[in-house]
Amino acid sequence: MESCFKFLREYQRFKILDLIENKAKQDCYKSQIDQLLKQGILLTETTDVYYFKFVGAINFLEKMIVVFPKYKSLPEKELTYQNKEYAKQLFKIFEKYEAKSVREDNLLAKDYNEEKDYFSLFALYKELIEDYMKNGLYENQKSIYEVSGMGQIDWNKTVNEIHPFFSSTMRPIYIDYYSHDVEEEQENYIKFIQMELLAKATKYFNQFKELGLDIIDLDYHFDENAPGETSYKIYKIDSELRQVFMERKIKLLNLMKEILENLEHSKTNDLSLYGTKNYEKVWEHICQDVFEHQKKWIEKIIKPKWEDFKTNKISEVNTLLPDITIQKDNSFYILDAKYYNCKFDENGKLVGSKPGVGDISKQFLYQEAYEDYFKEKNKEYKYYNAFLMPTEDTDEKFEIIGEVTFPLKAFDDKVIKIIKLNTKEMYRYYLNEKEKGKYL
Repeated sequence: MESCFKFLREYQRFKILDLIENKAKQDCYKSQIDQLLKQGILLTETTDVYYFKFVGAINFLEKMIVVFPKYKSLPEKELTYQNKEYAKQLFKIFEKYEAKSVREDNLLAKDYNEEKDYFSLFALYKELIEDYMKNGLYENQKSIYEVSGMGQIDWNKTVNEIHPFFSSTMRPIYIDYYSHDVEEEQENYIKFIQMELLAKATKYFNQFKELGLDIIDLDYHFDENAPGETSYKIYKIDSELRQVFMERKIKLLNLMKEILENLEHSKTNDLSLYGTKNYEKVWEHICQDVFEHQKKWIEKIIKPKWEDFKTNKISEVNTLLPDITIQKDNSFYILDAKYYNCKFDENGKLVGSKPGVGDISKQFLYQEAYEDYFKEKNKEYKYYNAFLMPTEDTDEKFEIIGEVTFPLKAFDDKVIKIIKLNTKEMYRYYLNEKEKGKYL
């Protein structure tokens, strides 16, 4: 049985026929191709040669296309054990990154702009399933009052609303009374929304089963969608939120609302995307996490001063923002995570994508700024300035492949090391929370 998975590397060139053999079917997927081109996820080199600027998974051309980072050795296009294991690791990285970074910054701010990542649906569906497995379907109860019914007597309502008979001793006697019972609301629209989203979550996660991901296994089917457009469903959830006070219900309602908003803002002609157009952000976060970036030093760096000639007022704008700063013993590290894949060839020439002059000059400016700051504090440090790039081509934790200098007087004693970091080791530290800060 042919696998539904195909594997590529970011920026790896391919033709549609490489992924789907039936040429007659190509026209069926024109809308998918056009949507991915519009979003800048799929790019074209010629009329029939494409490549992805994206790392992650896309259900595309009747396949689940898994796109690995660009530094990865050229993968087999088919589902091999190595591809399967690497994809599982990549998805674990995404899940941790989404939990620690993206959701805090982007999702809570409702950042649905064109450059956004595509992590949220995976995490939101997972949270929805976990809630369902713990608490079941969303239920509403309504109070039923009957005259002389079988439920518990409601004496307050009875005394206030029913006129009694009186005995010879003037004691009130109630022939009729109000009884109170609780009945589950059968036509619960919010429950229908939850059932619809649970079915979508099941379908979404079924796409990844063949990879053996450690995800919740749920087989939930709901043949119909809750009636109404997405905007109406969100309106009904907002109405419900104004009437409930139970913490679990409030959390679930907000979760379903976020899923609906996410689906509405990421309509891609039935495409499911899990990944990012900006893997450099993920790599930067991994480096910051593993090396234990000390944010406090960013506040200490000198800032440019802007003076208004009319008011003579001076304002500061924080434009120097190094990726990673670490003070350790008598050393100070200024590190820049770079998602580049450059190397020196046999003639010593630098080839491949590499940091530009702006990146180089900023690193030297960072060092100059910290040297001035610590000089005022009468502190002496040995400075280590480096670009950190991912690689699979070394068995060591890291390899220093070269250095950069800038022959200007202000930078004549400064050097930036070019360091290739072993991604296997980096990911192990990142995912296992193991010995962070000891990588240096």
